[in-house]
Amino acid sequence: MKKWRNNITKRLLNSRMFLQNFLCLMGILTCTFMVFALIIFSQSRNTLKKEFTEASQFKLEETALAIDQHIMDMRYIIATLDTNNMVRAFFSHQNPEAIYDDYYTKLQTILQAYVSAFPSMHSVYLYSENTGTILSSTSRTKLNLFSDISWTKYLGNSEESFQIIFRAVGDSFPFVLTILKEVDINGYTAVFVINVDLSKLAQLAQINETPYQSVYLVSDDGQIVFRNGQRAISEPLSTIPELINFYPETDFYTELIDNDTAPYTYTQKHSENYPWSYVIVTHLQEYTSRLSSTKAMFIAVIFSLFCAVFLLSFLFSLRSVKPIRNLLQLLQNPELSMSPELYSDKEISYIADQITSNIQKNQALSDELSARLNLLNQTKLLALQSQINPHFLFNTLNMIHIQESEELGYNHPIPKLTLGLSRLLRYSIESTDLVSLETELEFTKMYINILRERYNNKPIVVYDIDPATFQAKVPKLFIQPIIENAVFHGLAEHMNEQSTLTLSCHQEEHICVLSVKDNGVGMKPEVLAELKETLKESVPLKNSIGIKNVVTRMNLLYGEEFNIDIESTEGEGSVFILCFPFLE
Repeated sequence: MKKWRNNITKRLLNSRMFLQNFLCLMGILTCTFMVFALIIFSQSRNTLKKEFTEASQFKLEETALAIDQHIMDMRYIIATLDTNNMVRAFFSHQNPEAIYDDYYTKLQTILQAYVSAFPSMHSVYLYSENTGTILSSTSRTKLNLFSDISWTKYLGNSEESFQIIFRAVGDSFPFVLTILKEVDINGYTAVFVINVDLSKLAQLAQINETPYQSVYLVSDDGQIVFRNGQRAISEPLSTIPELINFYPETDFYTELIDNDTAPYTYTQKHSENYPWSYVIVTHLQEYTSRLSSTKAMFIAVIFSLFCAVFLLSFLFSLRSVKPIRNLLQLLQNPELSMSPELYSDKEISYIADQITSNIQKNQALSDELSARLNLLNQTKLLALQSQINPHFLFNTLNMIHIQESEELGYNHPIPKLTLGLSRLLRYSIESTDLVSLETELEFTKMYINILRERYNNKPIVVYDIDPATFQAKVPKLFIQPIIENAVFHGLAEHMNEQSTLTLSCHQEEHICVLSVKDNGVGMKPEVLAELKETLKESVPLKNSIGIKNVVTRMNLLYGEEFNIDIESTEGEGSVFILCFPFLE
């Protein structure tokens, strides 16, 4: 048999017709698939570029919008102070204490309320030329004795109602953005000063926490007025090599700098209201990794296609010399008769089916990719739209807190409750994808304190948190729905002095184990089984913010490494146990 196969192979290779068909067909198919593979690789690479540049663009636009709005909020605070009767009395009277009892304490309480409401606000000053006195939230002194007076050199230098100045407090640190407004009251100059700590602006701080992403504020005269690790309030563009791409006359510009060693995206947007530009530089380690994976996959596809082309060409060429092969077989074995199956066209049909199947699969992949890109764009639009109403509610809660502080005092429980709710709302609308477990626990405690106010300081709350787990990265607001479920469905119906809620977290090797336990009404076995079955479904519940969406988010983030277990005994209580990998 081996000798016969060798003889047949030798005869085929010596067949001119077989070699011509084989080489011609293999050359055509190889070129076709090579072009097709190169197009797919090019499209994949362009898709990666578009994905990363659009992500950087979205982040910058979000940052610019948030900071511009924050500055507008500071201007609104100055406008509010300008209409306050106690503030007016400070500017227009030599001795306002004759008009108001405990006047300066009350006025400083108002200023302190603003400083506490905004984490980024460094300080607020009121300066009266009438008395030569400057008042802050913590002190009252003459201007020449005040430690921070570098802003005074800008007085009277502008006809605009507001001046915005980048400077350093005490001429060294911290670096702040000063919003200055001068008002004439009874022939004397009254000055409002709000200092915003640039390093504590929420959007800037979040980006600076990311090691591969940097944000810059560049003034219209080409000076860096903010960057991470800043040493002076004004630095030349040459300090940062990536800022060589800065274009001062451009409203918006983005580009992916694709070099072989360290590719990065450069995105620049000019502020719509102020004389500076926002710049984000993102170093794309992930892009390099994914591009390397794409190249490796491309090589594997080329090799697979070459093998497929070789096989298909050989089979088709073999089919083209089938009559000769059949004659050879007949000569070698005269006793065999010529069967009709020897002249079938199954080989050609097989090749056609394979090519059609490959085209259909590639078309399906292309359609799916387009659908995912459309979904991504829709998601970004919804994210931008969803910022409007929560931001309005956040500002409203801050104004309520300020008014409550004025009426009830800064240490009254009601202003504290309003401030806690405001911070929770701000935390929920911030764009950070992942936070440390320590941060998540901090805001979870705020939420629990609000719940305990509702139930007259019940239930008892026990915290058993291993500090070693504080730096674990977790999705934002993933504990709150579990707490809410434990209180409203487990404890609320029979809330008493013994009602207890226990929140614990510890680390087992590289796994975080977080549990929420209550001693409430518990669940019936059939209800527990139905809940567990619902949580196994892969499709998230629309418009739901409960336990199901927590499980869906954790599955999307951690995949199969996430696990949730529920234990419950009717009349004794329930415990929810979440296990997820420890990511730093």
